[in-house]
Amino acid sequence: MKLNKHTEFVRLTHNEPLTLACSALADFLWEDFVVDGKPSVTYLIDHYNIKKLSRFGKELFERLYNADDVNWTITEQAYEDYFRAKQNGDDVKFPEGYKPENGMWYAIMSDISLAAAWPHLLARSVGNQFNAGNNAINILNQLSEVIEELIEKDLLDVQLVFNAGDKLDELRKQFQDAQDKGDKAAMDKARAEGKEINQAIQNAIEELKDQIGSQTSRIVDKTNKDCDETNSSISTLFGNEEGKGTHGADLQTKRDLAEKLQRNPKLKALAKKLGALRKVWQERKRAKITKSTYEAINGAVFSNDITRAFPVELALAGSNEGKLLFALKYSQKTLLTKDYNAHRKDIGKGPIIMYVDTSGSMGGEPEVWSKAISFVISEEALKENREVQIYLFDTRIEQGVILKGNRKTNKELLDFVGTWHLGGGTSFNSVISHAVELTKTQDRSDILLITDGYSDVRDSNMRALRSLKQRTGAMWSTICIGTHVPDIVHEFSDEAYAVDIFAHAETIDVIQKCIR
Repeated sequence: MKLNKHTEFVRLTHNEPLTLACSALADFLWEDFVVDGKPSVTYLIDHYNIKKLSRFGKELFERLYNADDVNWTITEQAYEDYFRAKQNGDDVKFPEGYKPENGMWYAIMSDISLAAAWPHLLARSVGNQFNAGNNAINILNQLSEVIEELIEKDLLDVQLVFNAGDKLDELRKQFQDAQDKGDKAAMDKARAEGKEINQAIQNAIEELKDQIGSQTSRIVDKTNKDCDETNSSISTLFGNEEGKGTHGADLQTKRDLAEKLQRNPKLKALAKKLGALRKVWQERKRAKITKSTYEAINGAVFSNDITRAFPVELALAGSNEGKLLFALKYSQKTLLTKDYNAHRKDIGKGPIIMYVDTSGSMGGEPEVWSKAISFVISEEALKENREVQIYLFDTRIEQGVILKGNRKTNKELLDFVGTWHLGGGTSFNSVISHAVELTKTQDRSDILLITDGYSDVRDSNMRALRSLKQRTGAMWSTICIGTHVPDIVHEFSDEAYAVDIFAHAETIDVIQKCIR
């Protein structure tokens, strides 16, 4: 069977409830989420109504946002009792407020409540507009796929299960008109037709209950995992920046990023790699801080700083005779301690300028690693109000992005890496020429070249680069992905390293050496 699929933005509908009444707050927040995020759902245009699917999405949002503190049209327990009684063949009346044409929606909601991961999904969504909205849309799209599969297998009569409402409303009107006229025969006929449709719907729901129930459990479980992954990726790619007074992305930014993550598997890979590298960066940074930040011992000074005390002073505390003397010297700040003094003064830092090789051979892990390193370096520079410039090259400089030192976040970088494409060969001449021209008026630039290739370099470029370094104090470092640094690289680089991109600690140590 060829099914006519259609993808459309979720509609803002104010139609009758399917399973529950939505609060005014949920109405407002759902509308805000849909208008800002413009989420879409794929459905079968010839088989069921997008309006009902959209309404079901809003009711899911109500449940998620309010942690199931909702106003059901009938209670879940009342529905379960009714459904079980019908399965046992009992002749029972509909629960008050129950509409048979919405029976499948009740069944799905009931199965969602029984899913093992549902309480966890509620915990992640309660009071969180983005998570509640995103999770509702996620469930909605997966549910649409399940409905499609059942239709393709001829297991689901959509007109009966989802679209019988108009026919039942017509029969209700016929019954009311006949009752007003006292026409008992017409009343009996309308009642009989309605009862027949109601029973057919109930039979269809019973036949599909197990299949939909197992699928619903899977959907909730997957949505739960997707929620964690999406939030982790958003936090990694757009996390709060220290010292900038920001509090993360707004709803629209989060929604945009969530869409990008769904469309771009490379972005998910980047988030994972970035998380690993960022963790190692901070660990290595902390390890260095615990060591002396000074370059040499310049002399001695009296103080009570035990961390700088000479061994002979510390030895006093190790003997019974010396303890009192040590305590006295400590209280009077007369311990003989090391006087550190750096050889050079802390002079200003210029911009960080990165050149990233995007030749064809950089595909796969090198591409992901290069993007992640760009993020990590940009985050560290942001904390110091340092400008970062990133340029892509193969045989020429392709494109670039300039991140100002006073930027609030690295969102611009995220947009840049999302359009980062590979191809072509490698030319160091194009990089050196560009850097020489770019940094003429920029003092103390840290220039970092990341490549996995080899290229000849013209003598004129070598001379121009040496002159630039002497004049501006620029430092050039080259990171070679692999096990070998070509001889030509040593000729124009102040520092050159070969790195194994899978050895995170070692690569981070190398990168930190390249950035002043």
